[in-house]
Amino acid sequence: MNQEIFNKTHILFDTESTTQEEAFKAIAIYAYEKGFVNDAETFFLGLKEREKEATTGFKDGIAIPHSKNKSVIKPGMFLVKFEHQIPWNALDGKDVNVAFALTIPEEGATEHLKLLSLIARKLIDNSFREGILNENDPDKLAEIIDQISF
Repeated sequence: MNQEIFNKTHILFDTESTTQEEAFKAIAIYAYEKGFVNDAETFFLGLKEREKEATTGFKDGIAIPHSKNKSVIKPGMFLVKFEHQIPWNALDGKDVNVAFALTIPEEGATEHLKLLSLIARKLIDNSFREGILNENDPDKLAEIIDQISF
């Protein structure tokens, strides 16, 4: 995995969020703090708008929220592990425990949307998915995610 797009400093352990809206806010603030977006509120609204188009809830407690809008400075991926189950309207109807959040710049979005596809394909791999869901050590999580070649 490209270290500028994802590294272990991009892992957020969210102990507060209990709703999808709170989760989106936490993701937007984190992306802002890490320098991937220039306006947390605009990115937050982008995440909400994207979710209205179709759910980003994948299956087995995993979601891939993302937004492509003017607030995004550079492409990035963040792994968010939620302490609380987040109601998400996922494809399998399950609540979400883990999110792969993506910041997608308006320019060069095609390349970054390829990452979305690579994540979705990798989530079919049982050992990858179980590792993401069950591991809490940032070094080990980063190691698991580095299996995604992007």
